[in-house]
Amino acid sequence: MILATFILFAIISQGCRKVTSIPTGNDNFIIVPPSNMQVYLSGDATIIVFWDQVTAVGFSYYNVYLGTSRSNQKVVDQTAENAFLVDSLSYDSTYYLSVTAVYANGVESGQSNFVATKPVNFSAPPAPLGLTVHGHDDDFGKYVSVIWSSEQIGDLAGYEVYRDTSADFQPDTLTKTDLVATVVTNSIDDTNHVDINRDYYYKIIAFDFDHWRSAASLPVSDRILARPQLVSPPSGASINYNDLLTFKFTQVAGSSGYLLLISSSPTGGEVFTTTIPAGEDSLVYSGSSLSFNQLYFWRVAATTVDPATPNSVSNVFSFTISQ
Repeated sequence: MILATFILFAIISQGCRKVTSIPTGNDNFIIVPPSNMQVYLSGDATIIVFWDQVTAVGFSYYNVYLGTSRSNQKVVDQTAENAFLVDSLSYDSTYYLSVTAVYANGVESGQSNFVATKPVNFSAPPAPLGLTVHGHDDDFGKYVSVIWSSEQIGDLAGYEVYRDTSADFQPDTLTKTDLVATVVTNSIDDTNHVDINRDYYYKIIAFDFDHWRSAASLPVSDRILARPQLVSPPSGASINYNDLLTFKFTQVAGSSGYLLLISSSPTGGEVFTTTIPAGEDSLVYSGSSLSFNQLYFWRVAATTVDPATPNSVSNVFSFTISQ
């Protein structure tokens, strides 16, 4: 689909020029139909057609007709360009396409010559790209978020998500012992028997309408960390504004760093966020002044592959600043 779209844009950029010299108050245009319609690409449930551009005065846009026989063609789209792409078709059906020109006075021309073609399946989808994996242990439970780039192909039917604890595993497409899920979207939250401090490697395979599979994506991994434990200030503490506000917590094995978050409610309204390097377990507050007698909430998140994405998140403690 990516290649097909690129070809379509190339056709348009080379041969499209919209005429705008439309007479005012005069609808006696010479109605010229499009001509020389041709198939540029047909396959993998996708068809690209193009035709000679109509340059007659008063031309507005084209109606694109499509059907499985010449007699049952119906308008499926409108375009001002002299090329058209249609996908998600049947591999086994023959499709008939033609176009008409519609003018500024609303008059539609006769149809162009028609073309007939069958977009048979001739290639499997490309291997998925852009895979990211993030472990989580938070208020929603333990899970691994797996996201990849959406495939822009005309016969994409879905994806198979495979998981293993070894980077060099080969997805078992026969018995599917390592298959986590089959999905039609480009993301999944994996909750299937996931454990803390275990590296999980994922590979994604795309498949088309005939279930022809792509090659597997490159493996990407992450682990779910244990949750940090908050130490001080203890929940409900009142901190005198003359004292240093120091946050302490227990370190988490495998963490690449931490995020300290202060908020105005237990679930959001963040007023301060900062990073803490791995190996450190405390931070002296250095942000803007906090309000007296305002109830604040704080928590700490451990991170792994992305220093800005929480992996495991502690429980929530509260505190106030007193005079």
